[in-house]
Amino acid sequence: MEPIEHLTEIESRRMELRGVVRLAGEVIAQYWPMRTFVHHNPLHGIEYLPFEEAVNRGKQFMGGNGYLPSHLYREYLKTGRIRSTHLSDALKSRVIDKQVTIGSQTVTHSTVLHACLADGLCAPAMEPLDDQLEDPDRPLIDALARKLECVLLPFSLDDRIRKVVDENQAALCRWLTLSHWCDDTLGTQIVQQINDQMIKWCGAFLDEGHATWVMPGREKGLYEAWRAMASHEWSPCGIKNSSKKIGQMPDHPEDALLESLDALGIPGELLQDYLSLQLTALPGWAGFIKWRGEERHYPWQQAHPVGLVKFLAIRLWYARELVQAACQDYLGIQGRYDAISAYMREYPEEYYLRRQRVAGRLPALYAEEVDRLSHRRGQSWSNILTRYRAEVIPRLQSAVRRGSARRLLALAHSLTIDATILVESAPADLKQLVDWMEAFPESDHGPVWLNALEAGYREQLLEHLHARTENPAPSETARPHSQSVYCIDVRSEPFRRHLESVGPHQTFGFAGFFAAFIRYRAWGKEHDTEQFPVIMRAKNEVREIPRSYLDHKVSLHAARAKWVHAGHTLLHDLKENVVTPYVMVESLGWFYGLPIFGKTLVPALYQRLTAWLRRLLVPSLATTLTIDKLAPSETAEMLEAEQQATIREALHEQLGLRSSRITPALVEGLRQRALTVEGDPEPPIAAEEIEQAGLTLETINAFVDILRRQYDLTTRSASRHKERLTRTGFTLEEQVLTVDTALRMMGLTRNFARLVLFCAHGSTSDNNPYESALDCGACGGNEGKPNARALAMMANNPKVRERIANLGIDISPDTHFLAGQMDTTTDAIVLFDLEDAPPTHRADIARLQEDLKVASALTSQERCARFPDVQQVLEETAAEAHVRRRSMDWSQIRPEWGLSNNTSFLIGRRELTKGLDLGGRVFLHSYDYREDPSNRLLEVLLTAPQVVAQWINMEHYFSTVDNEVYGSGSKIYHNVVGRFGIMSGPWSDLRLGLARQTVMNGEMPYHEPMRLLTIVETPRVRIEKLIERHKVLQHYYRNEWVHLVVLDPEDRVWYRYRPDGTWERMNLDRSRKVESAVAAGPPALAQPESDV
Repeated sequence: MEPIEHLTEIESRRMELRGVVRLAGEVIAQYWPMRTFVHHNPLHGIEYLPFEEAVNRGKQFMGGNGYLPSHLYREYLKTGRIRSTHLSDALKSRVIDKQVTIGSQTVTHSTVLHACLADGLCAPAMEPLDDQLEDPDRPLIDALARKLECVLLPFSLDDRIRKVVDENQAALCRWLTLSHWCDDTLGTQIVQQINDQMIKWCGAFLDEGHATWVMPGREKGLYEAWRAMASHEWSPCGIKNSSKKIGQMPDHPEDALLESLDALGIPGELLQDYLSLQLTALPGWAGFIKWRGEERHYPWQQAHPVGLVKFLAIRLWYARELVQAACQDYLGIQGRYDAISAYMREYPEEYYLRRQRVAGRLPALYAEEVDRLSHRRGQSWSNILTRYRAEVIPRLQSAVRRGSARRLLALAHSLTIDATILVESAPADLKQLVDWMEAFPESDHGPVWLNALEAGYREQLLEHLHARTENPAPSETARPHSQSVYCIDVRSEPFRRHLESVGPHQTFGFAGFFAAFIRYRAWGKEHDTEQFPVIMRAKNEVREIPRSYLDHKVSLHAARAKWVHAGHTLLHDLKENVVTPYVMVESLGWFYGLPIFGKTLVPALYQRLTAWLRRLLVPSLATTLTIDKLAPSETAEMLEAEQQATIREALHEQLGLRSSRITPALVEGLRQRALTVEGDPEPPIAAEEIEQAGLTLETINAFVDILRRQYDLTTRSASRHKERLTRTGFTLEEQVLTVDTALRMMGLTRNFARLVLFCAHGSTSDNNPYESALDCGACGGNEGKPNARALAMMANNPKVRERIANLGIDISPDTHFLAGQMDTTTDAIVLFDLEDAPPTHRADIARLQEDLKVASALTSQERCARFPDVQQVLEETAAEAHVRRRSMDWSQIRPEWGLSNNTSFLIGRRELTKGLDLGGRVFLHSYDYREDPSNRLLEVLLTAPQVVAQWINMEHYFSTVDNEVYGSGSKIYHNVVGRFGIMSGPWSDLRLGLARQTVMNGEMPYHEPMRLLTIVETPRVRIEKLIERHKVLQHYYRNEWVHLVVLDPEDRVWYRYRPDGTWERMNLDRSRKVESAVAAGPPALAQPESDV
């Protein structure tokens, strides 16, 4: 038995390691399952860093670019989307007060930097072979190169070697794993080998019902299941004696990870960075495992536990074995940090040549010699380097001078300077120009371009808003026909604008979960959905149930639904079975062909037919929600009824009993016996009941055991289930708080219309694994219908209204609250629970439905103009038909643009934006600072809806600037894996973000990647207090993840919050003519050659 002190030390090391892994995981974002796609910032874990620094960290860890390529920004400059003045303003912090004279022209440092941006002068220098091509400027280039020869000192090969060694030693285990070092130095493919193994095992282990044959032993966890399976593999990745080595690994994953880290010799101070590098090698899989590990109540996590420590324990074992083998084979050294560092110091010349060879920078003759010596060390390497120094270096030095000459010539063309004057200029002045350009490489251009792009849009938007504050819309005193509340989603903005233009309708914006934090289970479904932002938690559960007058139809509906489900399961099993596809392909192949032909040739007709067939087989039932909290007696009654239903189902499935032989007494007796605690006497079951069912005591005892084991009918589970039932519904106090908070936050506290609509949103598309990305982000990637229904039912409750009136919100007696949902793909709106509306409101509802239909057609017409495949303006009816076709077309790669081109989050009264065409780019949240003297409501808005908007904004930003790293690439190659994620092709990392077709229009971005601009109408002092109180707001505004602008109502002046915590007064040009639309930005910059 091990000493207690030793066990304590081991456990202490494990706890310390878990803490380090948690910190290492900050650099990767959580990856939610695709069925509840959650927009998120891929660099969310490092938002405590300034934006520019975090982008650089992402580049170092994941290789992702944080800005668009410079040539795309230059397209924006050419089309006027970026103005030259904004570009100059963005450069000011980098400009030094220096200048040189070329001929009669003065060239300033600012002018050179501007030219570098506008004309791409800082691109990498030409390769040596390019000087062999025909070039009309060759005489000028040669003359300038000779001129520079006396001022551009030739670089030293020894200095270059020393620099490479020093940089790589500093990067080792910080930005470079030992596996990557081997790949870059020895030409191995260790990282790819490890990734292939991890993808294989993670895909098998994390499967959520997609695979026909599941990985055994998953209930033990990832590490244990991998050990059990991998030990039977024959030499994975060429690792010798792999079965024996895996069998000898420690039982605890923490111990295995510590053992591998010790074997690799990773220093303690580099441990966190090294583990971060390992995680970012597969950020998709690691991100999903991170999410799973933190969601302990997730059913699949409870059944098959997984975590980052287990993931790393497996990955580092492969790394340890493969690095050791490669270093021994090629270099004859141990695959450890200290041995590799010593090799770089002791053999710098050999190391330099090896890296140059792998990078493809050596001429062919030298590359062949390096390959010949790849498994040797000695004097031969020095001989190669001597010849390389004598033969290649002079050519490289000449290429550097010629590259500088080319840049000078391009600068002269950009500044309209005669090239001959350039040749006659002083060498020192020419060198100064070269130095300025080299000090501003293209890798530094991104922040400047981004600031200029953002400044142009910010100025344009604020000018329109400022004009509206100068000439406010007339205040509405008459009672509107209706008031409707829409999600803050940018897609709601065009619809609200069109509805207000149709008639006297008043609209509001509010986060789409409508302040109803609920866990929801739809009628006939087995699983709950979490209808709230993922950054929050809910304590109330709501269920959808048939209305009481339909009790006689419920059993028939359930029976039909069961038969349809059984048929679907049978067809799925026949398709997935190993044998049946070969046996039954001729008999059933035609059946599977029907949907293919229908969806492809006549999608609209096929959709109508399948909908009719569903209604015929399983007619829909009118439902309601369990809004009111259950009384204790009702909870016990519901629990008992559910247990009895479970027993009846088990009697059918296990014993094949018909309903006529199952008596209530028998069911109750079995229920009581199953719930008996071990040691207590078992309640008797009447002999006549057992005899009538045709059972025996032995059968009864065995069946009770089955109820406990397979159906989880035990005292403990009953207690858990009862506790959950007590969370069903809301108390009267909770309903009053929910309605009061929602109405005050949206500023709807007086002059209520006869109809108030809470309108949620969802989407419709076919063959789209990322369909939930088009649903409501505030509802956790689900449709918002349950939330809208819940809030409307609460607001219609007379007891709630009575309490609300006491709180100062007097809802008119004739006001009725409705729930509805907009389909953002077709712009159609459906209203729910109309049977609850009083007969006196039928005319009002009919008028509202007609106006909603008109607004829907106008919105569809506007959206169609943005689709690249729509070449002309469509009539309203044609636009409606077009968007319906897109929602049904299973080959449609872009059913809608979704949230692309989002830019801003505006918190304020509707008077600020009413009548302005914001082009579907702005999140609009209604808020009246006068109704919020305590600042409590604004605090919620900035720490909840703004966070959701920022995640959406950053998801789109990073998916646009580097779609291959931060996005998910083209939809053409998407394959669903495990029912939770997407891979590109059959084998890849889980794709992190949005598809290329979601954010790109051909070769140009449709989504203009800019950081979120938050605009708030409130006194500045209130904002300052909230910023000091919340770290998340400090990170957003001071680290420049979000730009904050405030309209201070006390002096009606616009202020911009600076990163240093001060306010900058914005002087908007009041004389500038304000157009009717801020909107969609510039006209299309380039016609897409292809939608894919």
